[in-house]
Amino acid sequence: MPIIEQEAQVGGTREDGSNILLPEVEVTIKNLRTEAEYDDDDAAAADVADPSTDTTDSDIARSVAIRVLKGVGGAGAAG
Repeated sequence: MPIIEQEAQVGGTREDGSNILLPEVEVTIKNLRTEAEYDDDDAAAADVADPSTDTTDSDIARSVAIRVLKGVGGAGAAG
């Protein structure tokens, strides 16, 4: 299950009055061998530390998706 690290938002205003848009940042933490997705970094670390599994640090992948939404929070915004 992807983790939303940051919602898309207006981060400020430029001198010309246009908005500075900050992207939505979504993180997925996954075991490459088993395809299992973790709820957070702690769950992945617990799997690695668990002596009843053969999961290693190299089995864990962290993917980051960044979505920039044009016009968020502005006039005519899509979201």
